[in-house]
Amino acid sequence: MILEIMVDSATVFVQEDFFSTFLEKREKTWRYICAWIFFFFYHFTIMNLHDGYMWNFLGNLIGLSIVCTIAYNAEMRTRIMMVLLAVSLGGISEVVISIIILIIQGDISGDIRLYAMMAKIVFWICVRILSLLYKGKVESLEVGANGILFAIAFGCNIIWSIIILNIAEKTEDSMMKNGTLILVFVILVFDIIIFRLYTLYQERQNAEREKQEYAYQIRIYDKEIEGRKAVMDEVRRTKHDMKNSMIYLQELLKQNPDEARKFLNKYIDKDIDNRSEISKSGNLPVDALINYKNIIAKQKGIKIYLEQSIPVKLPYESSDICVVLGNLLDNALEAVEKLEDDRTIYINISFVKKRLKIIVKNKYVGELKKNKNGYFMSEKKDIENHGIGLRSVEKTVQSYDGYFEIKAENQTFIVNVIM
Repeated sequence: MILEIMVDSATVFVQEDFFSTFLEKREKTWRYICAWIFFFFYHFTIMNLHDGYMWNFLGNLIGLSIVCTIAYNAEMRTRIMMVLLAVSLGGISEVVISIIILIIQGDISGDIRLYAMMAKIVFWICVRILSLLYKGKVESLEVGANGILFAIAFGCNIIWSIIILNIAEKTEDSMMKNGTLILVFVILVFDIIIFRLYTLYQERQNAEREKQEYAYQIRIYDKEIEGRKAVMDEVRRTKHDMKNSMIYLQELLKQNPDEARKFLNKYIDKDIDNRSEISKSGNLPVDALINYKNIIAKQKGIKIYLEQSIPVKLPYESSDICVVLGNLLDNALEAVEKLEDDRTIYINISFVKKRLKIIVKNKYVGELKKNKNGYFMSEKKDIENHGIGLRSVEKTVQSYDGYFEIKAENQTFIVNVIM
């Protein structure tokens, strides 16, 4: 009984080490803890009902699939691939120990639990080797076929290891048994190589994604500069117009005070009506960006309603504020521009308890589409940049341990950001 508990505990330890090394845990810790407690009792009860390599394989496949779904954040295809890799490595580790026992004593007799413990040590060594080869978290590849091929390869390795073990059990030739041991080690190395190839594909994909995001942020910075320039041009134009108006008003006051009063009232009303500066927080990045977007919105017949309560200085990089706010407003303008009615955008920006809160709401027409990674896609012609804007927002928000939520209901698009 004690040895069984030790073996099942070792199984939980090495499997948890494997999945926690390469997959991201879910935020709710209790789910993670409950999942692995379930796996322990699952092994201690159901898995001990029968013996045999095939039963062990199927049992681990089912148990680990349940644990992976409950405890870790990953797409379905990633979970399937990692479960197959875990089962493959665990199974091959057991085959390695089994063949070594066959070579030493001719048959698999003795304490099976002790051999199982030895197999767990081999599995743990494999996990440590994999962690040295790749130190990040495993994600899905953009090209789903690659992940499927890798999963098939892991599955084939499991089948090959079963076949090789059967050959080793039936043959009496010591040379043949030694050969099967070498073959199993080759399959084990092949599993490691397959995993490394997958992570190399992922690293290349991430590098390309970062390159696209960097280029996108550069465009956002350019827009920020354009926004500041537009505001400065507006200030210069207003100053120039005011100077000319004041010269005219000065002469008018001398000759006709009543006419001067009418002119002044008309001038004030016109200035108020044409004012583009809706953001007057004193925070330069926020004011410049919103006022610039408001100029663009006016040109397109779009009304922006702004509720704002922020200090002059915010504890964020100006570039990060521009990435978040710029992308959200660009997406809103793009969506509202397609509407015939209710061409309005609602913005609420506040700074409460040392957290910046941004809410952007707008109507949209048509059906929203998502890409493979779950990001809403725009209708931009450059397909490679679909979803990059919102992905940049999410990445920036996460860098401040913030919160990013997108909701689409009743033809209304709502984005909530806390950072």
